[in-house]
Amino acid sequence: AAFDSGRYQEVIADLAPAKMQKFRGRDLRRAMILLGESHERVGRPEEALGIYQLGVKLFPADTMLLTYLAQLQHAAGLEEQAQPLYEKILKMHPDNALAHQGLAEIDHSLGFLDRSAEHYRKALQYLGSRSKLCRDYAEGLLEKRDFTAAEAAIRKALALSADADSFIDLALIRRAQGAGDDALAVLKGIDGADKRVDLRLLLALWQLEAQRYDEARLLVEGLLKEDAHLPLARHIRARLELKAGRKEAAIKDLEAAATSKDAPFVAKVSSKLLEALRAE
Repeated sequence: AAFDSGRYQEVIADLAPAKMQKFRGRDLRRAMILLGESHERVGRPEEALGIYQLGVKLFPADTMLLTYLAQLQHAAGLEEQAQPLYEKILKMHPDNALAHQGLAEIDHSLGFLDRSAEHYRKALQYLGSRSKLCRDYAEGLLEKRDFTAAEAAIRKALALSADADSFIDLALIRRAQGAGDDALAVLKGIDGADKRVDLRLLLALWQLEAQRYDEARLLVEGLLKEDAHLPLARHIRARLELKAGRKEAAIKDLEAAATSKDAPFVAKVSSKLLEALRAE
Protein backbone atom coordinates (compact mmCIF):
# COMPACT_ATOMS: atom_id res chain seq x y z
CA ALA A 1 0.00 0.00 0.00
CA ALA A 2 2.87 2.38 0.79
CA PHE A 3 4.49 1.62 -2.57
CA ASP A 4 1.25 2.15 -4.50
CA SER A 5 0.85 5.50 -2.74
CA GLY A 6 4.37 6.59 -3.70
CA ARG A 7 5.72 6.45 -0.14
CA TYR A 8 8.96 4.82 -1.21
CA GLN A 9 11.06 5.89 1.76
CA GLU A 10 8.51 4.20 3.99
CA VAL A 11 8.85 0.99 1.97
CA ILE A 12 12.64 1.15 2.29
CA ALA A 13 12.37 1.63 6.06
CA ASP A 14 9.81 -1.17 6.44
CA LEU A 15 11.96 -3.58 4.43
CA ALA A 16 15.22 -3.02 6.30
CA PRO A 17 17.67 -5.99 6.25
CA ALA A 18 16.65 -7.19 9.72
CA LYS A 19 13.02 -7.43 8.63
CA MET A 20 13.84 -8.98 5.24
CA GLN A 21 15.43 -11.96 7.00
CA LYS A 22 12.01 -12.97 8.27
CA PHE A 23 10.58 -13.51 4.78
CA ARG A 24 10.69 -16.77 2.82
CA GLY A 25 9.69 -17.92 -0.66
CA ARG A 26 7.18 -15.79 -2.54
CA ASP A 27 7.07 -13.20 0.25
CA LEU A 28 10.83 -12.69 0.05
CA ARG A 29 10.70 -12.41 -3.75
CA ARG A 30 7.92 -9.82 -3.57
CA ALA A 31 9.71 -7.89 -0.83
CA MET A 32 12.90 -7.70 -2.92
CA ILE A 33 10.99 -6.40 -5.93
CA LEU A 34 9.24 -3.72 -3.84
CA LEU A 35 12.50 -2.71 -2.18
CA GLY A 36 14.46 -2.60 -5.44
CA GLU A 37 11.79 -0.59 -7.21
CA SER A 38 11.54 1.82 -4.28
CA HIS A 39 15.29 2.47 -4.41
CA GLU A 40 14.98 3.12 -8.15
CA ARG A 41 12.11 5.58 -7.63
CA VAL A 42 14.11 7.64 -5.11
CA GLY A 43 17.18 7.74 -7.38
CA ARG A 44 19.35 5.04 -5.82
CA PRO A 45 20.04 2.65 -8.72
CA GLU A 46 23.16 1.21 -7.08
CA GLU A 47 21.16 -0.06 -4.10
CA ALA A 48 18.47 -1.42 -6.43
CA LEU A 49 21.11 -3.18 -8.51
CA GLY A 50 22.49 -5.00 -5.45
CA ILE A 51 19.01 -6.10 -4.39
CA TYR A 52 18.14 -7.43 -7.86
CA GLN A 53 21.48 -9.25 -8.10
CA LEU A 54 20.82 -10.97 -4.78
CA GLY A 55 17.26 -11.72 -5.87
CA VAL A 56 18.46 -13.43 -9.05
CA LYS A 57 20.87 -15.56 -7.03
CA LEU A 58 18.05 -16.65 -4.74
CA PHE A 59 15.46 -17.03 -7.53
CA PRO A 60 17.46 -17.75 -10.72
CA ALA A 61 14.39 -18.70 -12.78
CA ASP A 62 12.28 -15.69 -11.82
CA THR A 63 11.73 -13.71 -15.02
CA MET A 64 10.51 -10.60 -13.20
CA LEU A 65 13.69 -10.27 -11.14
CA LEU A 66 15.81 -11.10 -14.18
CA THR A 67 13.99 -8.42 -16.16
CA TYR A 68 14.41 -5.78 -13.45
CA LEU A 69 18.12 -6.55 -13.23
CA ALA A 70 18.62 -6.56 -17.01
CA GLN A 71 16.67 -3.29 -17.42
CA LEU A 72 18.74 -1.56 -14.76
CA GLN A 73 22.04 -2.80 -16.22
CA HIS A 74 20.92 -1.78 -19.70
CA ALA A 75 19.97 1.72 -18.48
CA ALA A 76 23.42 2.01 -16.89
CA GLY A 77 25.14 1.04 -20.15
CA LEU A 78 26.26 -2.35 -18.82
CA GLU A 79 25.30 -4.10 -22.05
CA GLU A 80 27.69 -7.04 -21.68
CA GLN A 81 25.91 -7.96 -18.45
CA ALA A 82 22.38 -7.13 -19.60
CA GLN A 83 22.48 -9.00 -22.92
CA PRO A 84 22.93 -12.55 -21.53
CA LEU A 85 20.15 -11.87 -19.02
CA TYR A 86 17.75 -10.84 -21.78
CA GLU A 87 18.73 -13.94 -23.74
CA LYS A 88 18.13 -16.13 -20.68
CA ILE A 89 14.69 -14.57 -20.23
CA LEU A 90 13.77 -15.33 -23.85
CA LYS A 91 14.87 -18.94 -23.49
CA MET A 92 12.34 -19.30 -20.69
CA HIS A 93 9.68 -17.02 -22.19
CA PRO A 94 10.21 -16.37 -25.94
CA ASP A 95 7.46 -13.73 -26.03
CA ASN A 96 8.83 -11.50 -23.27
CA ALA A 97 8.39 -8.05 -24.81
CA LEU A 98 10.79 -6.17 -22.52
CA ALA A 99 13.58 -8.64 -23.25
CA HIS A 100 12.98 -8.23 -26.99
CA GLN A 101 13.03 -4.44 -26.56
CA GLY A 102 16.28 -4.56 -24.59
CA LEU A 103 17.99 -6.77 -27.18
CA ALA A 104 16.63 -4.59 -29.99
CA GLU A 105 18.24 -1.52 -28.44
CA ILE A 106 21.53 -3.30 -27.74
CA ASP A 107 21.74 -4.78 -31.26
CA HIS A 108 20.88 -1.38 -32.76
CA SER A 109 23.71 0.29 -30.84
CA LEU A 110 26.13 -2.41 -32.01
CA GLY A 111 25.03 -2.07 -35.64
CA PHE A 112 23.28 -5.45 -35.94
CA LEU A 113 20.34 -3.88 -37.72
CA ASP A 114 18.63 -7.05 -38.99
CA ARG A 115 18.64 -8.64 -35.53
CA SER A 116 17.55 -5.37 -33.98
CA ALA A 117 14.61 -4.99 -36.37
CA GLU A 118 13.39 -8.52 -35.60
CA HIS A 119 13.50 -7.90 -31.85
CA TYR A 120 11.69 -4.56 -32.29
CA ARG A 121 9.01 -6.28 -34.36
CA LYS A 122 8.42 -8.89 -31.65
CA ALA A 123 8.41 -6.29 -28.87
CA LEU A 124 5.82 -4.23 -30.73
CA GLN A 125 3.44 -7.18 -30.87
CA TYR A 126 2.87 -6.58 -27.16
CA LEU A 127 4.04 -2.98 -26.66
CA GLY A 128 2.60 -1.50 -29.84
CA SER A 129 1.01 1.43 -28.00
CA ARG A 130 4.41 2.89 -27.05
CA SER A 131 5.20 5.77 -29.37
CA LYS A 132 8.92 5.90 -28.57
CA LEU A 133 9.32 2.19 -29.24
CA CYS A 134 7.71 2.67 -32.67
CA ARG A 135 10.05 5.59 -33.29
CA ASP A 136 13.13 3.60 -32.27
CA TYR A 137 12.02 0.83 -34.63
CA ALA A 138 11.61 3.36 -37.45
CA GLU A 139 15.11 4.75 -36.84
CA GLY A 140 16.61 1.28 -37.06
CA LEU A 141 14.74 0.60 -40.30
CA LEU A 142 15.96 3.93 -41.69
CA GLU A 143 19.56 2.94 -40.98
CA LYS A 144 18.78 -0.40 -42.59
CA ARG A 145 17.51 1.56 -45.61
CA ASP A 146 14.13 -0.15 -45.45
CA PHE A 147 12.39 3.15 -46.13
CA THR A 148 8.87 1.84 -46.72
CA ALA A 149 8.76 -0.04 -43.42
CA ALA A 150 10.44 2.89 -41.67
CA GLU A 151 7.76 5.29 -42.88
CA ALA A 152 5.00 2.93 -41.75
CA ALA A 153 6.59 2.65 -38.29
CA ILE A 154 7.08 6.39 -37.83
CA ARG A 155 3.53 7.15 -38.96
CA LYS A 156 2.30 4.70 -36.32
CA ALA A 157 4.43 6.53 -33.75
CA LEU A 158 2.92 9.84 -34.84
CA ALA A 159 -0.59 8.42 -34.59
CA LEU A 160 0.16 7.58 -30.96
CA SER A 161 1.95 10.85 -30.14
CA ALA A 162 2.55 13.72 -32.56
CA ASP A 163 5.85 14.79 -31.00
CA ALA A 164 8.60 16.78 -32.68
CA ASP A 165 11.20 13.97 -32.63
CA SER A 166 8.88 11.68 -34.60
CA PHE A 167 8.21 14.42 -37.15
CA ILE A 168 11.97 14.93 -37.55
CA ASP A 169 12.35 11.19 -38.21
CA LEU A 170 9.53 11.36 -40.76
CA ALA A 171 11.35 14.22 -42.50
CA LEU A 172 14.61 12.21 -42.55
CA ILE A 173 12.79 9.19 -43.98
CA ARG A 174 11.01 11.20 -46.67
CA ARG A 175 14.30 12.85 -47.62
CA ALA A 176 16.02 9.45 -47.83
CA GLN A 177 13.21 8.38 -50.19
CA GLY A 178 14.06 11.30 -52.47
CA ALA A 179 11.05 13.41 -51.46
CA GLY A 180 13.04 16.51 -50.53
CA ASP A 181 10.13 18.93 -50.80
CA ASP A 182 8.00 16.76 -48.53
CA ALA A 183 10.84 16.56 -46.02
CA LEU A 184 11.16 20.36 -45.95
CA ALA A 185 7.40 20.72 -45.53
CA VAL A 186 7.42 18.30 -42.58
CA LEU A 187 10.21 20.24 -40.85
CA LYS A 188 8.49 23.57 -41.40
CA GLY A 189 5.24 22.20 -40.00
CA ILE A 190 6.65 21.12 -36.63
CA ASP A 191 5.10 23.10 -33.78
CA GLY A 192 7.67 25.48 -32.34
CA ALA A 193 10.19 24.84 -35.14
CA ASP A 194 10.85 28.58 -35.41
CA LYS A 195 12.01 28.56 -31.77
CA ARG A 196 14.42 25.61 -32.04
CA VAL A 197 17.95 26.40 -33.20
CA ASP A 198 18.65 22.78 -34.20
CA LEU A 199 15.60 22.61 -36.48
CA ARG A 200 16.31 25.98 -38.07
CA LEU A 201 19.89 24.89 -38.80
CA LEU A 202 18.70 21.60 -40.30
CA LEU A 203 16.11 23.41 -42.39
CA ALA A 204 18.70 25.92 -43.62
CA LEU A 205 21.08 23.11 -44.58
CA TRP A 206 18.40 21.24 -46.50
CA GLN A 207 17.29 24.43 -48.22
CA LEU A 208 20.87 25.07 -49.28
CA GLU A 209 21.11 21.58 -50.74
CA ALA A 210 17.74 22.06 -52.48
CA GLN A 211 19.15 25.27 -54.04
CA ARG A 212 16.64 27.43 -52.17
CA TYR A 213 19.34 29.95 -51.46
CA ASP A 214 17.16 32.92 -50.47
CA GLU A 215 15.24 30.88 -47.89
CA ALA A 216 18.45 29.39 -46.51
CA ARG A 217 20.07 32.82 -46.20
CA LEU A 218 17.04 34.25 -44.39
CA LEU A 219 17.29 31.49 -41.79
CA VAL A 220 21.06 31.65 -41.21
CA GLU A 221 21.12 35.44 -41.01
CA GLY A 222 18.42 35.25 -38.36
CA LEU A 223 20.35 32.60 -36.46
CA LEU A 224 23.61 34.55 -36.62
CA LYS A 225 21.89 37.67 -35.31
CA GLU A 226 20.99 35.64 -32.23
CA ASP A 227 24.41 33.97 -31.95
CA ALA A 228 27.21 35.12 -34.24
CA HIS A 229 29.35 32.10 -33.33
CA LEU A 230 27.09 29.23 -34.49
CA PRO A 231 29.58 27.05 -36.43
CA LEU A 232 27.07 25.36 -38.74
CA ALA A 233 25.33 28.66 -39.50
CA ARG A 234 28.71 30.20 -40.42
CA HIS A 235 29.48 27.19 -42.62
CA ILE A 236 26.12 27.39 -44.40
CA ARG A 237 26.50 31.11 -44.96
CA ALA A 238 30.00 30.55 -46.35
CA ARG A 239 28.59 28.16 -48.94
CA LEU A 240 25.88 30.67 -49.80
CA GLU A 241 28.54 33.36 -50.25
CA LEU A 242 30.44 31.06 -52.60
CA LYS A 243 27.27 30.49 -54.63
CA ALA A 244 26.95 34.29 -54.88
CA GLY A 245 30.59 34.68 -55.96
CA ARG A 246 31.76 36.37 -52.74
CA LYS A 247 34.86 34.34 -51.98
CA GLU A 248 36.41 36.63 -49.35
CA ALA A 249 33.22 36.73 -47.31
CA ALA A 250 33.04 32.93 -47.53
CA ILE A 251 36.62 32.58 -46.30
CA LYS A 252 35.86 34.79 -43.29
CA ASP A 253 32.91 32.60 -42.26
CA LEU A 254 34.88 29.39 -42.86
CA GLU A 255 37.75 30.65 -40.70
CA ALA A 256 35.31 31.18 -37.84
CA ALA A 257 33.68 27.76 -38.31
CA ALA A 258 37.03 25.96 -38.67
CA THR A 259 38.19 27.05 -35.20
CA SER A 260 35.06 25.86 -33.38
CA LYS A 261 35.64 23.56 -30.40
CA ASP A 262 31.93 22.84 -29.94
CA ALA A 263 31.31 21.34 -33.40
CA PRO A 264 34.38 19.30 -34.41
CA PHE A 265 32.80 17.79 -37.53
CA VAL A 266 31.70 21.19 -38.86
CA ALA A 267 35.16 22.54 -38.01
CA LYS A 268 36.86 19.73 -39.94
CA VAL A 269 34.66 20.15 -43.04
CA SER A 270 35.08 23.93 -42.94
CA SER A 271 38.84 23.57 -42.62
CA LYS A 272 39.00 21.29 -45.69
CA LEU A 273 36.91 23.71 -47.76
CA LEU A 274 39.06 26.59 -46.56
CA GLU A 275 42.22 24.80 -47.68
CA ALA A 276 40.71 24.17 -51.11
CA LEU A 277 39.73 27.83 -51.53
CA ARG A 278 43.16 29.09 -50.49
CA ALA A 279 44.82 26.67 -52.89
CA GLU A 280 42.92 28.06 -55.89
